[in-house]
Amino acid sequence: MNEELAWEIVRVAFRSSRELQDLLALLKDRASADAYQVYAPGIARAIDAINDALLNPATSAYPNLANRIEAELDAHGRID
Repeated sequence: MNEELAWEIVRVAFRSSRELQDLLALLKDRASADAYQVYAPGIARAIDAINDALLNPATSAYPNLANRIEAELDAHGRID
C-alpha cells in the first residue's frame, strides 16, 4: 500500500465515524431515552472499531498522515 491509499483509508474512517456520530445525535434528538441507550453503546463500539481497524494501522504505517489529518481539521474542521 502507498501513502495515498492510506490517506483514502483515513478519509473513509473519518467519514464513517462522522456518519455514526451524526446518527448518535439524531437518536438523542428524536428517539426515546430507552432507545438511545440501546443504540449508543453499539455506535460507540463501532466508532472505536473503525479507529482500531482502519485509522490506527494507516497512521502507524505512515506517521506523517497525522500531520495531514491535523492540517485538514484545522483548515476545514473535517476530513473529506
